[in-house]
Amino acid sequence: QGGRADLRRRVLDATRERLAEPGLTAAAVARELGISERSLHRCLAEGATTFATALTGFRMQVAHRMLGDVRFDRLSVAEIGFRVGLSDASHFVRQCRRHLGHTPGELRRLR
Repeated sequence: QGGRADLRRRVLDATRERLAEPGLTAAAVARELGISERSLHRCLAEGATTFATALTGFRMQVAHRMLGDVRFDRLSVAEIGFRVGLSDASHFVRQCRRHLGHTPGELRRLR
């Protein structure tokens, strides 16, 4: 079990490090770690998550931090979305609303 937990941590760390890559896939992370895509999905499932859920969560954490920080006000909403790996601005707005409860513009105004 310890080995699986360590692998899960490595998968999540690698995913977090690469969150800014548009179109990042489980296959790409598995390749980087030298494991099969099946092993990647299996170890995440044991931790009750999926690759997509983990990646979106990491992206939304960073976006939330950036939108809440005045130092990033010079960046457009689309640019922040791009920096967290979402190159489609409308998709970024939908993801923020779904995962953070507000649009990026609302998050900026609420801080």
